[in-house]
Amino acid sequence: MDKIDKNPDYKKIYSIVKDLFESTEHFYHGPFDETYYSLRVYESCKEIINKIDQKVLEPIILVAAILHDIGKTQIDTKKVFSPAGKTDGAIKEWKRHAELSVPVAKKILTKLGHSEQFIDEVCYLVENHDKRRNEIKNKSIELKILQDADLIADCGFAGFIRPFLYGSKFSRQIIGTIEYMQNEMNRVEEEHLLNLVVSKNIAKKKMLLEKKLITEISTDINSDLL
Repeated sequence: MDKIDKNPDYKKIYSIVKDLFESTEHFYHGPFDETYYSLRVYESCKEIINKIDQKVLEPIILVAAILHDIGKTQIDTKKVFSPAGKTDGAIKEWKRHAELSVPVAKKILTKLGHSEQFIDEVCYLVENHDKRRNEIKNKSIELKILQDADLIADCGFAGFIRPFLYGSKFSRQIIGTIEYMQNEMNRVEEEHLLNLVVSKNIAKKKMLLEKKLITEISTDINSDLL
């Protein structure tokens, strides 16, 4: 690795990413605030790295964490969002974001002076971060960490807050959001989505907190009016 590859300017990269998200209609506030979510994935990667007993390419993971969803600035939001919520074809368009992230990430890292090898390794993680379970055989430890962090970042406090933000954006009543949270399983709990035992332990603690918060707020609608 070149000197700059070993010591990326994470703040600079995040600043560029933040500016790109803030130039969009949907991805800089509310439930789709990618300025917050990218930060959480970055911090979740660090948490996993600090808990595993294995040498990893940390700069590549952390840079990929900041850049992994930048392709959402390129998707056709009319195919994803309607005034009432996500469209019927939202998933198909949404799934393009990883592929669309690659050229944006390459442009940013090239401009910052990173080596071609470093850029290729980051972009491999970015392009494949959403291919879960057995879509990719023999995943690298770096890809496993990024994939797990991408899920962990959306549980705990974040998993509790985001449904309310979604409800506010699409005119869902608070009671409806609470009922949704009572019945919906967080993605992190789906079988075989998380790769690492360390990640599962981190997620378990965060989900205990999330479920406690859901239980407590559920008492607010324990009423004979409903």
